[in-house]
Amino acid sequence: MTAAVPTSLDEKLQLIAEFEQRRRTTILTRLLNRIGPTRAFAAVYRRLGPAVDPWLMHKTDGKVISRWYGFPFLLLTTTGAKSGQKRVQPLLYIRDRRDFAIVGTNFGQKHHPAWTANLLAHPQGEVEVGPVRLAVTAELADADTWQRLWPSFAAVYPGYPSYLSRTGGRKPRMFVLHPLG
Repeated sequence: MTAAVPTSLDEKLQLIAEFEQRRRTTILTRLLNRIGPTRAFAAVYRRLGPAVDPWLMHKTDGKVISRWYGFPFLLLTTTGAKSGQKRVQPLLYIRDRRDFAIVGTNFGQKHHPAWTANLLAHPQGEVEVGPVRLAVTAELADADTWQRLWPSFAAVYPGYPSYLSRTGGRKPRMFVLHPLG
C-alpha cells in the first residue's frame, strides 16, 4: 500500500513538520559546526555542495541529508535572472511560522550568490524539503525582518556569523519564502 500524496498546502506543511522532527544532531553536525566557518571549508563546499547535496537529497528524499548533516536543509529551484534556466541550490533554512527563510551569505564572499539575483528577478520558485515540493514566492526581507530572523540563522549554524564578518560590509540578502497552495 502506498502512502497518499498530500494535496493541500496544510497537508504538505504537516509532512514537512514531521520530517523536520526527525532531524538530529550527529557527530557530522558537530564537525560541520566546527570546520564550517573556516575559509578552507567554504572554498571546498561552495564547489561540491551544490553538486552533491541535490543528488543525495533526490536519491533519499532528504533522509540522508537530515540524518547525517542534522541541519534544516532545502533545495531551492529558481529561474536564472539572465539565462531563464532552472537552477537548483541547496540551502539551510529556518521556519517563520508557515514560511521558510533563507539567507545568501555566499560563504562570506564579497558578492551576493547568484540565486539571490534570480529571486529578485523571478520571485516564483520551488522548495523541496524531504519528500515534499512546494511552490513558493520570495519576498526580500526588510530591515526589521532581517534583524528578527538573523539570530535564528546563527543559532542553527554557527558559521553564519563568521561568514557575515567576511563579507566586507555587504549585508547578505535574506528572503522569506511564502508557500503557495
